[in-house]
Amino acid sequence: MSTKIAIACDDIGFNRKEEIKEYLLTEKNAEIVFDPVKTKEQGMNTFAELADEMATLLQKDHFRLGIYICGTGIGFTCQANKHWGIRAVAVTNPYSAKRARLSNNAQIIGLGCNVNSLEYTKMILDAWYDNAFDFSTAKENSKKNLQAAEINDNKLLQKPSYVAWNMGFRPDN
Repeated sequence: MSTKIAIACDDIGFNRKEEIKEYLLTEKNAEIVFDPVKTKEQGMNTFAELADEMATLLQKDHFRLGIYICGTGIGFTCQANKHWGIRAVAVTNPYSAKRARLSNNAQIIGLGCNVNSLEYTKMILDAWYDNAFDFSTAKENSKKNLQAAEINDNKLLQKPSYVAWNMGFRPDN
């Protein structure tokens, strides 16, 4: 079974996005369901718009994982985290990527093409993609932190009426 995933980029990350997209399709059996940037020019000055769109589609359960590639991955993830239920992280090494998923159930990863080589980026992606959060085996502290994060989101952010799933705060029923 393939995993539905979103991938986006700015103009700086366009070439790397194309390389990672090919890797996801051929090596990870992923199903790319959101890939709005078809040319380098389409990625110009769009990180905020694309972060908002990816976050909204994730909330609507069009996919459960998203990848954004630019120079650093930082700006996009900052914008995505403004949305209720979204946990987006910019990571630069495999260990942090793995822990982002296993400890925080992070749905979106930001990757920097100016930070790491293609091969190292694949290692980072593997560490995040291949280590799905599992409520039955997750550390109790991680589950408690997710519950606290949901409470915090409910206090600080408006939960949209269109949110179609539990956003990974709890196990799927």
